[in-house]
Amino acid sequence: MRDAFGMGQIMATLLVVLPTMAFIVTFIIDYWSVMQADYKLKLIANQASQKADNAEDLRSSNFTMDDKGLCPKGTTLTFATPSDSDESGRIDITINYTYNGPYLKNKQLSTAMHTYSYHDQNMSITGTCQ
Repeated sequence: MRDAFGMGQIMATLLVVLPTMAFIVTFIIDYWSVMQADYKLKLIANQASQKADNAEDLRSSNFTMDDKGLCPKGTTLTFATPSDSDESGRIDITINYTYNGPYLKNKQLSTAMHTYSYHDQNMSITGTCQ
């Protein structure tokens, strides 16, 4: 007997292996997009903490920052009104984003950064990429 591809092996490849491979590849790409969005949130939090560290009076106005297109998938960055932090001299920054991809839908991504103010201010700032 000779070993050769028969109709059964060809059908198994077409009906099982190829769709499984397609799912795996698209899921990995979706997961990679989530990781890229998380990286962008961390970058925004880092830049916001640098700006907040150097600010002399965070209460004088609402906290704003140049977006520079850092939010994932073309969303824009907005900040809520700053509030008092739990500790004196500490600045808490939280950045939120909701990821909607083909497989990973409505995933809440959030990053938090805690830093100390050069001017002894305590503030809690929350930003959202929408």
